[in-house]
Amino acid sequence: MSTTTTDNEAVVRRDAEAVWNSDGDLDAIDDLVADDFVYHNPMVSREVRGADEYRAMAERLRSAFSNLDMEIDELVAEGDAVATRYTTRGTHTGEIVGVEPTNKDIEVTGILIDHFEDGKIKERRVNDDALGLFTQIGAVDPPEGSMLPR
Repeated sequence: MSTTTTDNEAVVRRDAEAVWNSDGDLDAIDDLVADDFVYHNPMVSREVRGADEYRAMAERLRSAFSNLDMEIDELVAEGDAVATRYTTRGTHTGEIVGVEPTNKDIEVTGILIDHFEDGKIKERRVNDDALGLFTQIGAVDPPEGSMLPR
């Protein structure tokens, strides 16, 4: 199956809408990621592999943050790769990493780099503002002299 960068961009947009927005459809994951999909994120303790693990991770995050909304700020595609700069917003209404709900609004920015094979995401690398997220929900204090809010 031959896919274009435009096709790959459409898959990334659908992933944002279905997986990372609170009113999305996690069943779409099967259409979006390859059977041997691998998700790398330093914030996650291990690689996430396959559609089932990706769905479970998304369910945990969506249960920790209500009204989750992922906005694509910029998207660049070349060959089999798509780079996405995004902003995710939500409200911390469920437990995450041992932190009980704070009902605080969060805003996290990050970059995804997806590699495609046969029209599906085969590999995703994530670099997001985990320190900012954990500071916003009170899991960590910002470093002394930091410009992060206290």
